Amino acid sequence: RATLQVVAAASPEVEATSDVGDDPLEAVSKLNSVRMSASKVRRVLDQVRGRSYEEALMILEFMPYRSCDEVLKCLYSASANAKNNLDMDKSKLYISHASCDEGPTLKRFRPRAQGRGFPIRKRTCNITIKVAEN
Repeated sequence: RATLQVVAAASPEVEATSDVGDDPLEAVSKLNSVRMSASKVRRVLDQVRGRSYEEALMILEFMPYRSCDEVLKCLYSASANAKNNLDMDKSKLYISHASCDEGPTLKRFRPRAQGRGFPIRKRTCNITIKVAEN
């Protein structure tokens, strides 16, 4: 048997620096395993990303999509985290980050003609919203 040995050496010219003081404080809210396709949630998140908290609430209230309810729930949670944990003012909040990733897929089978089974994929997604103060 042949074994492969990989040696990784850090280059002395490259230094990793991080300025912690420059990053704004963000309150995070995550909603996991929401029974909805990620692409359907992303079209709502694209409308509210970068907007103020109050403006996003108004947009989500009047959009006709079912995913607005889940995004609204996550946004309420993020603003409550900002107020209670970080002492931020809700009127100064804006959505600094909004993303939706695919979650685990539930796989089911539907009976079809001639005794065959047809796979049904029930998609889930994970919603992440971060809010920061202006």
